[in-house]
Amino acid sequence: MLTRRAACIAIVAGVILTLGTVLPAIAGTFPKTNIRFAHTGVPGIPFHEGVERFAQLVKDRTGGAVTVQIFPASQLGSEKDFVEQVKTGVIEMALTGPMNIAVYDGWGPAGVLAMPYILQGKSEEELARKLVKLTRSPLFVKEIGEAAAKKSSIRCVDMGWWFGERHLTTSKKSVAKPEDVKGLKVRTMDTPVAKAAMSSLGAATVPMAVAELYTALQMGVVDGQENPFNIIYNRKFYEVQKHLTLTGHMAMNLVIIIHEGFYQKLSSELQQIVTKAAMDAGDYQTEITIRGNQKNLQDLKDKGMVISEVDRAAFARATKDSWKEFEGTFGKGMYERVLAEAAKP
Repeated sequence: MLTRRAACIAIVAGVILTLGTVLPAIAGTFPKTNIRFAHTGVPGIPFHEGVERFAQLVKDRTGGAVTVQIFPASQLGSEKDFVEQVKTGVIEMALTGPMNIAVYDGWGPAGVLAMPYILQGKSEEELARKLVKLTRSPLFVKEIGEAAAKKSSIRCVDMGWWFGERHLTTSKKSVAKPEDVKGLKVRTMDTPVAKAAMSSLGAATVPMAVAELYTALQMGVVDGQENPFNIIYNRKFYEVQKHLTLTGHMAMNLVIIIHEGFYQKLSSELQQIVTKAAMDAGDYQTEITIRGNQKNLQDLKDKGMVISEVDRAAFARATKDSWKEFEGTFGKGMYERVLAEAAKP
């Protein structure tokens, strides 16, 4: 016969939360929980390996109680689709770019990170270090992040996943100077701030999901696209693009987002585990991304792509005012604040 106290403990341990989790009966144990996690990456891309590392860390640090079910390669739709799914709680987590959350209430300032040449550095390692430091600063984590989570139902558990410099590829002609971009049909991500660099250079931007891009390039629907080396190589765009121009117009991070309602139902200990696992996996992912990008540039040369260096200062001058169109989205003075923060050593 159960004592009254034991019976109460058993009842509490069996309470089912609305999101399918169970309260831990004993301190130090965790409820059986499954986290659905979506992203666009195909196996072989560093950020897919980063998500796998995140899943393993969460599993290990919860004694197997919390599992992460990964849906890679756009299985749940485009980035716009699964970011919306996180917002509404259809799934719990996703990996995306900051420009894809910038369209949601409170997250407008994140769009500053997509502006051309917001970061300056002599190497990818330097850019990555600056970007990770910036995105994990109190400005983004506390000031922007906490308020945005309440307004949008989207929380970032980490914004410090390095993705790489975005470079331009084309099929019909090489690009040597900013004027050469004018009139080209260039695929961009499907958000206003993601189009800023190419639009300010005079390109006709064509937003579409990355899963559709190879066919669009093959069929000539678009003349080119822009992405880091790892995407260009792993998506085999070298088969349908001849020229690679090292514009480096965006130093891009990725962000780990979680449904705010789900996050708030986790114990404080589980919140800390998820956040720390995201940061640790992010550090791992950043390291292998930098190595992978270096290798993939050589791979692309070996595949026959024509690689062109350009005067990046000229491209920076041509795009320097593109941010002004979005000042209302960022908030007055936010671009200047992020620029100043990014310039700190």
